Amino acid sequence: VACNPCEPGIAFCIGDGSGSTPCPCGNPSSAGGGCANGSGNGATLGGVGAASVTADTLVLQSTNLLPNQPCLFFQGNNAINGGSGIQFGDGLRCAGGGVIRVQVRFPDATGYAETNLSISIKGACSAGDVKRYQNWYRDPQSSPCGSQFNLTNGYEITWQL
Repeated sequence: VACNPCEPGIAFCIGDGSGSTPCPCGNPSSAGGGCANGSGNGATLGGVGAASVTADTLVLQSTNLLPNQPCLFFQGNNAINGGSGIQFGDGLRCAGGGVIRVQVRFPDATGYAETNLSISIKGACSAGDVKRYQNWYRDPQSSPCGSQFNLTNGYEITWQL
C-alpha cells in the first residue's frame, strides 16, 4: 500500500497496475497515486493531522495534479468494487456511496493542493465512521485517454473521537 503519508489514513486503489482494475487506455502510473495524467505521473492523495472529530486537524493533500486546474476533494461511504475502483475518465473511481463534495481547490504551480476547512464538519463525520476520500481533477490539455479529467488514489480514514 502506497503512503502519502499513511497516517492518519490508508491509501488504496492505486493506479500502478497492481490492482484488479487496470487504468483505462493503458496509462498506469509509477508514483503510487492514481492512473497517469498528462504530466506522465499519477496524482496522489494523502493526509496529515488528526482524524479526530474533536481535534479537527485533518488536512487532505494531493500532489502531481495539473497546475492551476480545478480539483474536487470528495468523500464517500464505500470503497468501490471492493477497493479496486472502476474505470472513470482517465482514472479509477475508488470512493462512492453518499458522496459529499468536500472542497474545490486550484493546485499551485507544482501541482500541489490541500484542503483548508473542517473535513469532519463538512462531511458530517462521527467517531467510528469509516470514510473514503478521493480527488477528481481536470487534465484538459494532455489527457492520456482524451477524457480531460482524472482521479487520485483513494484514501480511507477511520474517524476517532
